Amino acid sequence: MASSFRRPAQMKPDQLESIEGEADVAYHSELAHTAAQALLPGAGYHTEDPEVRARVLDLVATEGIDVIAEAWARSPESTLPGMLWRGYLLREWLRRFPNDAAARLTAAREKLGSQGADGAEKLEKTPTLGEVQSSWDEVFAGSFSGDFAEVLASSARLCDTLAEVDPLWIPSDEHPLATPVTRRDAALLETAREFRAAGARAVRGTLS
Repeated sequence: MASSFRRPAQMKPDQLESIEGEADVAYHSELAHTAAQALLPGAGYHTEDPEVRARVLDLVATEGIDVIAEAWARSPESTLPGMLWRGYLLREWLRRFPNDAAARLTAAREKLGSQGADGAEKLEKTPTLGEVQSSWDEVFAGSFSGDFAEVLASSARLCDTLAEVDPLWIPSDEHPLATPVTRRDAALLETAREFRAAGARAVRGTLS
């Protein structure tokens, strides 16, 4: 049985101020980017202010990633915070609803297994649920030191495989993870496409 899901909480004003300092904390896009960049110490993503990064990591450690994730929810898929929002939704689904994810992957494997060499090749390239969740866990803990482009590519491959049986992601508006991203038409396919495109931008150094 899935555990109770905690929706992203509203950030308190003093929490926002601790991240943004003298910046205008009402400027949502700047907040989203600041928090996103602080979590990724890899080249091209990290904030240049170590104090800001320390404050973000402290907030995550004490309050959880949920309070940060809300800042990303309205960010476009072409941006780093927009992709962290999609990664957050995928990770929460894998973490909170593992039976649902596992059942879908089993069904997808059965379908692909009947498609000969092409299906077998796709299965071979599909990461495990645990591998994808573990990568995002590290990202959201601020401890990821690998290739973020590969995290995006792996997430794309997983979503693409899961969509083999049904591209629907979250089935109901009443679901705890119901958002515009997860409830849109062909959500798994669309999210896979966005992960793939973002991975390509990350390789080029243009994801920000």
